[in-house]
Amino acid sequence: MPRVSSKDKYTEQVFELFKRRGLMLNMEQIAHELGLTKKTLYNNFNSKPELIGTVLHYFYSKLEKEINCASVKSENAIEALFKVSAVIAEEISKLGNLLLKDISLYQSCPAIFAFTDRMNFYSRLIQENLKSGIEEGVYRETLNIEFSTLFYTSAIDLFYRWDNEHGFKYFEDTILFHKELVAHHLHSVVNERGLKLLEKYK
Repeated sequence: MPRVSSKDKYTEQVFELFKRRGLMLNMEQIAHELGLTKKTLYNNFNSKPELIGTVLHYFYSKLEKEINCASVKSENAIEALFKVSAVIAEEISKLGNLLLKDISLYQSCPAIFAFTDRMNFYSRLIQENLKSGIEEGVYRETLNIEFSTLFYTSAIDLFYRWDNEHGFKYFEDTILFHKELVAHHLHSVVNERGLKLLEKYK
C-alpha cells in the first residue's frame, strides 16, 4: 500500500475541517484545529490560497475518479451523463451550505482558482460526453459542442452562485436540479435515435 505523504494527510484533514467550518479560518486557526504549528502548516502550504486550491483540487480529483468509474459502467453517452450527474449532485450536497457559500465567495480571488478551475472541470466533462455521443450516433452531428458546453456550465455556475439576499436559493433541490439539467440538455442534443434511447432513462 503506497505511503501517504504528510501534505496529502493534511489536505484530507483540512478538507474535513473546511466542510465543518468553511474557508474563513486563518492559517493559525487551521493549524490549531489540526494540532499543528503554523511552521509545519507553512512547510506544506506556502499560503492560504495555495492551501484552499490544494483542497479543492483534492475534492475534484476524487470526484473525477468516481465520475470515470460511473462512465465506464455506462452503456452509452446518455446513460453516462445521467450517472455522472447523480454522482456530482450527491458529492456536492455533502459539502454543505457553508463550504459551498465560501467557495462561491472566493470565486473572485484568482490566486485561489489558479490552482483549480471548477468551470474547466465541468467543461471537459460535457465536451467529452458530447464527442462520445456524436461518435456513438446518439447526438446530432451538427450540434455546436462549444455552445452546448457553455449552456450547461452556465447553468451550473448560476445554480451554485451565492446570493447575499437569498443564499443558495435552490440548494435544497440539488439532486433534482442536476436531474432536470441533464434531461433538458440531452433533449437539446440528441438525434432521433438518441431520443428513443432517452425514453429508457425517464
